Amino acid sequence: MFILAEADWGAVFDSPFVVPVCGGIVVIVVVLSSVWRSLEKTRIEARLKEQMIASGFSADEIERVIRATKGGDEDDDAEGKEAESQGAA
Repeated sequence: MFILAEADWGAVFDSPFVVPVCGGIVVIVVVLSSVWRSLEKTRIEARLKEQMIASGFSADEIERVIRATKGGDEDDDAEGKEAESQGAA
């Protein structure tokens, strides 16, 4: 019977292919997890929009909620600050 504790691990790690293969696996996992996260976020946002439409929210209200959940873009923040400064003047 083959027992892992008795394996010649030195021979495994002396192989020149261990680092590139492990690095490739790490890259694949990172890419797949980021794609999955992006798809999941898009799916949740679509479900929120469907629920808001079914509840009778207007397009402006939906846009405001979606923008708030995203944390707002830097461009939106700049426009808002510009509008505030014009209103204060």
